[in-house]
Amino acid sequence: MKNDGILITHGTDTLAWTHAYLRYAIKNNNVNIVITGSQIPIPSIGEFSDAYENLENSLRFITGLKPPNIITVFNYGKDAFSDSLRKIHRWDNIAFTGDVVAKMEWDEIKHHDETIEIKDPEVLDTLYLVTTGGTIESEPNSEGVLVASENHVFAYLGRKFSSFFKAISQQPVFVLDSSDITFNRMMAIGEKVVECLQEKNKNAKIDYKFDDNVSIIYLDPLKKIHLKEHDINTASGVIIAGYGGGNINIDNKDPKYNVIPLLKKLIENEVPVVLTSQVALGPADFIYQNAYEALKIGAISGVDLSIPEIQIRLAYLLGHKAEIKELAKELNKHYLWMFEWIFVTGTKFRTRRSLALYQNLKKMDVLKEDILINKTFDETVDYIKKLFCSYE
Repeated sequence: MKNDGILITHGTDTLAWTHAYLRYAIKNNNVNIVITGSQIPIPSIGEFSDAYENLENSLRFITGLKPPNIITVFNYGKDAFSDSLRKIHRWDNIAFTGDVVAKMEWDEIKHHDETIEIKDPEVLDTLYLVTTGGTIESEPNSEGVLVASENHVFAYLGRKFSSFFKAISQQPVFVLDSSDITFNRMMAIGEKVVECLQEKNKNAKIDYKFDDNVSIIYLDPLKKIHLKEHDINTASGVIIAGYGGGNINIDNKDPKYNVIPLLKKLIENEVPVVLTSQVALGPADFIYQNAYEALKIGAISGVDLSIPEIQIRLAYLLGHKAEIKELAKELNKHYLWMFEWIFVTGTKFRTRRSLALYQNLKKMDVLKEDILINKTFDETVDYIKKLFCSYE
């Protein structure tokens, strides 16, 4: 199947969550999988749609990158994102930001990350088109309101871009506005992708072990802490979306708003807490005391990961809580320390100083490689064991 590819069309509202989910759930992938969509529907009469560039350049990335990759292509098809994806504009066609691993410049793919390899383009034997609805296929109803539709992308690819593939296999999952996407529907997309992969790759599989009970608390100056605590009293994991670079309220003079006691309670109960920022661009950092104090008592930095990516990454690791606890016991580490060490692998810190400060505070070396992608969790555990043995 190495000369096949998978193209997934998806609405933009929840694309960042599905993108992250597929990266953690799909194992033993051996092809390029590209997710795309558009801000303007294909069927719009007499109007320009960004779908043209997004679809064309998605096919260029599928055929011109050495597999396997799971990426999102957007922003007039110029940007190929690997992780940390987030939507930053409601209407503009430059809609997403994240970790760009390759760019389309004029008619050529350019590196932006050493993990990506460029190859000579090849015509695909089969393009598997996985469709889920979304803006790209929407059309106006009798009231002039856009509703999800289907089959437009399939027909469009056949008319405009048939030179990229010898055959195209249509693989519809559902027809939905992407704001209707739930975790179970993300899982259905993953199952369809694996079904396509398994036609020629019997080793491909999906990891079903996710704990989706991950709560997000957006801090604001009006909400008292007991209300925040009510939101998360049964959560398996918690994300604190703070201010600025990832700051929280630690004012002891007004304990109704102080977040520190809540963090201590969660961490004492072995609930992983990730501290990030509501601000869309730039990595979370802890150069201010109001972030550093939270990390000192056990909060994990979200570093450069987007909130959707953090939520899915937490859900994946929490789904493997038993394995992480067993690994921590075998390596004589505390469970939350082991959880944090795995969580921050492959993340990018704002500066070398920030990385050094974090490693010194947490008494851990942050691994440059992300050891969770395309490996089964058993393979991840084996890798960690060998790595820690080499330290001794």
